[in-house]
Amino acid sequence: MKTYVALINFLLAFIATLPNPGVSVPKNLSLPKPELCAARKIHTKLGTSGYYFTWLEKDTRNLFLNWLDARNWCRERCMDLVSLETPQEIQLIKEYIQLHNTKYSWTSGRLCDFGEKCSSRKDLQPPEINGWFWSGSGLKMRPTNEHSTYNDWSHTGGLKLPQPDNREKKEGGHPESCLAYLNNYYKDGIKWHDVACHHIKSFVCEDSVELLKYARSINRNSGLQF
Repeated sequence: MKTYVALINFLLAFIATLPNPGVSVPKNLSLPKPELCAARKIHTKLGTSGYYFTWLEKDTRNLFLNWLDARNWCRERCMDLVSLETPQEIQLIKEYIQLHNTKYSWTSGRLCDFGEKCSSRKDLQPPEINGWFWSGSGLKMRPTNEHSTYNDWSHTGGLKLPQPDNREKKEGGHPESCLAYLNNYYKDGIKWHDVACHHIKSFVCEDSVELLKYARSINRNSGLQF
C-alpha cells in the first residue's frame, strides 16, 4: 500500500505533462468539463464504475486517437482510460472487444519512463518488469513476468517474444510505453501489448472518482447532475 500511495503522489506531481513524439512542448492533461460530465453516456457498469466504449456509438465509432488524446477525451467527461485492476474487469473489457470484433483499444496502462524521476525509483526497476502502472487510477501494475489472472500480457508479438517487448524502439522507432489490447493480431487472442503512444486506436473510458468529485466541487450550484 505504501508503494501505491507513493506512486500516486509521484503521478500527481509529474505525469500531468507527457510529450508526444516530435512535439517539444509538453501537452497537459485536460480537466473535466462539467457539461460533458453530466451528459456522458455509460454503456455498462461493474460495481460502482461506469464504462464507455467508443465503438458502440455512431458518433465515436470511427474515433481513433493517440493515447494522450484518448485520455483527455475521457477526462473531459469525468472519466479516464480504463484501468484493468481485477480479473472481472479484464474479462468484461475482453468480452466487449470480442463481441464487436474491435481490432484494438487503448487502456490507461503506462510505463514509467520519464527520466530520473522513474529511474531513481528502486521499486520500479527493472522498468520493463516493475515500471508499469495504471495512469487512470495511479496504481502500480503487477510485475509483467508474473503469471496471474491480474495480468493479461501476450506470450508473443512482432519479435515473437513475450510482452512487453518494446519492439518499435528496438527497431529504431519510438518506445512502446503505452498499453493496448490487440485482438488476435499475432494469432494470440485478445491480449495486452506494449505499443508506442502516438498510434491511434479505439478506447474505453471508465468513471474517475477523483474527476467526478472535482467537477461536483466546482459546480455545486449549477444544477448539473453527475
